[in-house]
Amino acid sequence: MGRRGTKPTPTNVLKLRGSWRGEINKNEPQPEAIPPPMPTELDGMAKDCWEQLVPILQAMKVLTVADGIALYLLSETYATWRRADEMIKKDGDVYPIKTEDGKVKYLQQSPYVAIARNSGKALKDLLCEFGLTPSARSRVQTTGDNQSKKQDERMKYFME
Repeated sequence: MGRRGTKPTPTNVLKLRGSWRGEINKNEPQPEAIPPPMPTELDGMAKDCWEQLVPILQAMKVLTVADGIALYLLSETYATWRRADEMIKKDGDVYPIKTEDGKVKYLQQSPYVAIARNSGKALKDLLCEFGLTPSARSRVQTTGDNQSKKQDERMKYFME
């Protein structure tokens, strides 16, 4: 049986939200906030995706050296989704199954439709992990200096 309940919110996200819970886990690993090296296996659209996302994720301050595999998976999933989408645009989402005399018996869904759908769902999940969707971003807030001071004062109340 797998783990139950919602996934825990990362500490850095809790801190950005201004939550007092961001200070609870003092022993959480803190990987170095530098971009991971680009894997040599990436090519084509996956490489383009990596190159596009690294500056965005760095600017958002969510990318660490530990995120290499997740970013690799995101880039490859994006490339798979794009290839399937291009094949659907080129050949259509269905193709005819014909009888021996050449008449159309029925229309069959292209396998690329399932590939695009499955990789699209996986891509959305991976984008959410990095905060790259509007709803994922809406859960993160940065605090200004005044708000940080107020938060520190509130933390003192809870720590006493």
